[in-house]
Amino acid sequence: MIREYDPARDRSQLRACMVELQDFERGLEPGLPEGGVMADRYLANLMERCAATAGRVFVAEEDGAVAGFVGVLARVVPAPDEGQAYAYVSDLVVLPAYRRRGIGRALLERAEAYARKMGARALRVGVLVKNEAAGRLYRKIGFNDYTIQLLKPLR
Repeated sequence: MIREYDPARDRSQLRACMVELQDFERGLEPGLPEGGVMADRYLANLMERCAATAGRVFVAEEDGAVAGFVGVLARVVPAPDEGQAYAYVSDLVVLPAYRRRGIGRALLERAEAYARKMGARALRVGVLVKNEAAGRLYRKIGFNDYTIQLLKPLR
């Protein structure tokens, strides 16, 4: 079941999802902070960004447990050179025990439906280049490569 996030009921489980996501991404990019260190600040920031952009967080629930979540910012104001406003998938995570069951796809479909309802004409998502599985999922459901951001560490 995909439903809207309920802070009173879901906060600790959402935090656990964020720690899982960050620690997974840190395995791909070791320079990222540890999940347990950044999760509370990040989730507070996500809720602020949702409030500022008519965004929402949706959770996937199975047997009373949060299996994953998606954050969608519905009205992102573009930079002057970017064109029209868009919606943005800020985060998507499905906990390992629940993967390969279509939950990620269902969360993305809910985010897309919400973005459409809010009037968005485009939906964007960012993904680490090394996160090949996420890239495949996004492309499989209709996302196309749009920009590539390059990074050069300065020492």
